Amino acid sequence: MQMSEMFKPLEARRAFEAVTEQIKGLVCSGQLKPGDKLPTERELATLFGTGRMVVRESLRLLEHSGFVQIKNGYKGGVFVKDVGAEVMTGSIVDLVKLGRISLEQLTETRIEIESAIIGLVAARIDDDDLEKLRKNIEHTEQLISEGKISRDGNVTFHLILAQAAKNPLLEIIIESIMNVVDSVVNWLKPTLLDSERILRAHKAIYNALCKKEVGSAKKLMRDHLVDVGAMWSLWLKSRKKQIDRSSGDTTLSRHK
Repeated sequence: MQMSEMFKPLEARRAFEAVTEQIKGLVCSGQLKPGDKLPTERELATLFGTGRMVVRESLRLLEHSGFVQIKNGYKGGVFVKDVGAEVMTGSIVDLVKLGRISLEQLTETRIEIESAIIGLVAARIDDDDLEKLRKNIEHTEQLISEGKISRDGNVTFHLILAQAAKNPLLEIIIESIMNVVDSVVNWLKPTLLDSERILRAHKAIYNALCKKEVGSAKKLMRDHLVDVGAMWSLWLKSRKKQIDRSSGDTTLSRHK
């Protein structure tokens, strides 16, 4: 199908939204594939029967949503991306920032999804997956022994488990959730003791999976995520106190 046949004149609605939805639809339907280069801004404006500013705004929105990549230079242009967890992550992060999703709700979601996934993991995990988990734990231990907090290692442990379930959709869901978790942890600033506590839980889950103890692994995962949720609450309270102190100091300085 030619590009001129893919893009249709816009219906009566906010123009940039109509452009965005039409391009998203073409990506989701597979008519536009990862790596495909879209027509130029001018050409798209002509095809859609709208102005270049409308197209520009739509492309910015699509880039932010993870559907396209805008490259500059001689070989630049707008290219379709391989849509995966990034799209879902952006939506969840926005909702967390807006306060539409609380940390408690994020924890509850993790508990229900990750505890359920453990059953699939126990049935489908192979030696390569177990080796990845072992190396992840060893790497995290090394960082902690050096007095470093292993944020990436903690996130990666859960991503390896999702991959071990051998279900691409679950992997995308977990990746999107863990990207949000990483953003939360980066903001709340856990301590080294917290990292040690998380590592102990990961070791226990790993050992249960090695022994194919499904019930034990599920319980350990649930207990671990409940514990992490409790840690988040404490970190959040501490963070709020720091912000309040900082605001108070700023107010006092203004009145001096």
